[in-house]
Amino acid sequence: MADQPASVFEELRVSKLPTLPHLLVEMLHKCQSETANFQAISSVISKDAAISSRVIALANSSFYARGSRVSSLDRALMVLGTETIKTIVITASVQQFFSSFNTAHTYFLKQFWRHNLTCALLCRQFALLTSYPHPEEAYLTGLLHNIGELVLDSNYPDEFLQVLVQREEQQGLASIEYENEVFLTNHCDVGAWLVSQWHLGQFTADALKFHHAPLDSVLDAHHLVKIIYLASTFSDFGSLSQHANYEAADQLFDLSPSLTREIVSGVYEEVEKIAESLKIDIDSEVETESDKKQRIKLAEQVRDVSLLQSATLHLSSAEELSSYCKQVQESSELLFGFKNALVFLQDESTNTLRLASLDQSEDSIAITTQSERSLAASAALNRRIIFSFDQQLFSKQLPVVDQQLIRLTGASGIVCVPMIVNDRLIGVIVMGVSTPPHNASGSDRLLNLFATEVGKQLLALPGKQTKTGDEIEAKALQHRLDEILHEANNPLSIIRNYLQTLSTKLGEKHEVQTELAIIKEEIDRTGQILMRLKDLESDSVESHKKTDVNAEIRSLVQLYESSLFLTHDIQCRLRLDDHLHQQNTNRNAIRQVITNLIKNSAEALNRGGIIDIRTSGNINVNGKDYLEIIVEDNGPGIPADIMKNIFRPVSSTKGKGHSGLGLSITKNLINDLNGSVSCRSSAAGTTFQILIPDNTNR
Repeated sequence: MADQPASVFEELRVSKLPTLPHLLVEMLHKCQSETANFQAISSVISKDAAISSRVIALANSSFYARGSRVSSLDRALMVLGTETIKTIVITASVQQFFSSFNTAHTYFLKQFWRHNLTCALLCRQFALLTSYPHPEEAYLTGLLHNIGELVLDSNYPDEFLQVLVQREEQQGLASIEYENEVFLTNHCDVGAWLVSQWHLGQFTADALKFHHAPLDSVLDAHHLVKIIYLASTFSDFGSLSQHANYEAADQLFDLSPSLTREIVSGVYEEVEKIAESLKIDIDSEVETESDKKQRIKLAEQVRDVSLLQSATLHLSSAEELSSYCKQVQESSELLFGFKNALVFLQDESTNTLRLASLDQSEDSIAITTQSERSLAASAALNRRIIFSFDQQLFSKQLPVVDQQLIRLTGASGIVCVPMIVNDRLIGVIVMGVSTPPHNASGSDRLLNLFATEVGKQLLALPGKQTKTGDEIEAKALQHRLDEILHEANNPLSIIRNYLQTLSTKLGEKHEVQTELAIIKEEIDRTGQILMRLKDLESDSVESHKKTDVNAEIRSLVQLYESSLFLTHDIQCRLRLDDHLHQQNTNRNAIRQVITNLIKNSAEALNRGGIIDIRTSGNINVNGKDYLEIIVEDNGPGIPADIMKNIFRPVSSTKGKGHSGLGLSITKNLINDLNGSVSCRSSAAGTTFQILIPDNTNR
């Protein structure tokens, strides 16, 4: 593996490396989701070498670098931020869609993906097993260890196909020597050169450069080099039958064959499950129907991105509400062919959808946001798109208000699309449709993305000349606060996870454990301050008003997703009764009760625990109708001596910073609502049941 002249590498194009359409489709889906967050996007990126290489290269560039090299994906993603990551994914998708990449290479891409993901997962396992201090660095190095192959394939596709044919016949150094003959370099040296350009460190470069070297030459190499070497030898799914690989495990780390086989087999199963979840048929040598569908989906998503970016640019030029509504009309017609779009804003004070008018004659239109009153109200309440052509609510005749909307749009039908931003209903767009939905231009997905973008732009609209101006201004401020708090929680979560890892490595008796505990407490306290800031909007809400219990639960769970649940590695599952009616009750009391029970469960659970929250209506107890809320966890249960006084004020068993009053406050609040709360607990977990009088008709 002699060093090549720099000119060989400088001629290579490395900025547009291809990715499997299956992964790009999943990444775009995560990026464009209204609930897109750092964790969801990074979980997909961390499985792909090509996009990961772009992320690492940018994070270590002079524009983002802050003195120290970035050697893990988590840190790189944190440095770049969610919006930059979205841009990378969208750019990569558009580039690949418009490139001339030969689909005959799909099989190679699938094998490349499986091999590198397998290597990355094995690197993490071997790093943890052999006490390498930076397991995530090992994972990233394993993910990128064959990145040179992707570079050579992208630059010399025909020649590289010949290399693949030759590789089937010969293994090891013979393949490397053949690459040197064809390209005047090889994928090991190209990869080492690339990671050096990205400032990932010399040992990382060595790990890529020597992962096909003879075993004897790496026995005394750096720990990381040996980890990558061993993981690479087991990254092909037929490697478990090769005796030489077990010899490498023994000589490098004294690993027994049985333990090595167990680790490798477990990783193989994990990769198979990931491939299945992404619909990647990794064993097929020809393009399958699934492959074709993913290419079509990628084309559709690239189209959607392009259309939405064009519409967003058009919408962003508006300076006041009436001109904005006109631009929504123009954009909806350009995107979907839908006529004369009408924008209705949700007025929470009167529980109505009010038309953001284009002229004074239409200003009086207000639609009560109540079930089965109109198509627009149903779209808002059910948070789904409704076409007048295929709706089931009004089989005989549409309500008069819907007939009026059809007349205003000048079409033969309408489509009602709710605007949801950060899980909040902003309003509804009503557009004129002249054909049934199966012939209408545009998918439901694109309609939802468009409506979300319209809602976001509305929140940021500077104009305040309308009756709804103050409300828009307040929502814009809250929206910006949501974004800031969401971004602030990302580094806090990562810092806390790193501290947890450090604490585990040092051991319980290490002298710095007290200091680490203090740091973790302060991080948690900072997170709690951020959550209180996010919940400030509740302070200005009237105590008793129409309250959507399901919406309050969703809001609180979303609040904790990127903070409490993330730092405690907890999963929260919702099963909410969609037919639940809004209640005339104390909204703040409901929020406080749910908050107390969620935090109580989270603090009792071990890492990886689960919280289930359920709601039900039509519960009858002694002839009275109630609404039921269940909060259940799979924690260790509550000790018998504490259960006796579960709802009484006690000294907290949770340590400093806890008052011990949470459940006492919960019971008092429920009593004030004339409801009841009960608890049952065992070694299998704890369940709290809340019954609140059904005050729908009061």
